[in-house]
Amino acid sequence: MVEAKLYLDLLEGSFPGIKANIKRCEELGFPWSSIPFLKKEDGEVVSHVGFLDYPMLVEGQKCSVGALHAICTKVTHRNQGLASALIQEALKCAKERYEFVVLFTEIPQFYEKLSFRSVQEYRFHLPCQHPKGSHPLTGVISPKDNPLFLRSFKERAPISNHVWMKDYGAIASFNALFATYPTYWSLYYSPSIEGFISYSLEDKTLHLLDIVASKIPSLEQILDHLPASIDEIYFYFPPDRLTNAAVAEPYLYDKCSLMAYGNLPSIKPFMVSPLSRC
Repeated sequence: MVEAKLYLDLLEGSFPGIKANIKRCEELGFPWSSIPFLKKEDGEVVSHVGFLDYPMLVEGQKCSVGALHAICTKVTHRNQGLASALIQEALKCAKERYEFVVLFTEIPQFYEKLSFRSVQEYRFHLPCQHPKGSHPLTGVISPKDNPLFLRSFKERAPISNHVWMKDYGAIASFNALFATYPTYWSLYYSPSIEGFISYSLEDKTLHLLDIVASKIPSLEQILDHLPASIDEIYFYFPPDRLTNAAVAEPYLYDKCSLMAYGNLPSIKPFMVSPLSRC
């Protein structure tokens, strides 16, 4: 417990607000499951690399995938190769168990030196004029709507047959509650589909981020929930279960590159949903 406190203090210094968010997710039922790789100096944790189990479906097949995240080093100890050594240690431990390891980063050139390679992601564009919908959507608030969140994610179906990160709420809760607590970021509940639509609207452009439901609704059902008319849609996941007409466009989401280490299979254009990124 003391060691956990020490490295969480380091994380808080690099990612302000993370300790409070970890506590929120634990209260929701998702304990912090990241495996820490640590470098200590005089009893102090000065560098951290987190490792997560990150199972995926790729072209309908289960893939054993790991993910590195929350990589940080104390300011006074940077540029000494500490994080690089911890990453190599984590990759060595993952070698026998995982087919490949991924991470999301704003500095891909750093990880290329460690044998990671950049994976181009795509968002998908569809011109689509559609009037304002007729079905209601409600925002999701913690803790009032926590049971609804848990049930919907536990029962969710894959949003894509091409690539889907199998998250049943642990990563999504962290992402959705981190910056907008007590509101769940981007999530709106629909009684008619008994699930969530994750989206944002910008003028007449719909940015569709994810769908969380036990049965994936049709695109028309989704659009019939919108509070305003639209002229176009951008999908931030492969929309193969909704439409075949959307055009893939290379896109860098939130300035972060997806990188992979190991035997990444050949995959059609895809993007990891914003709710499932780590």
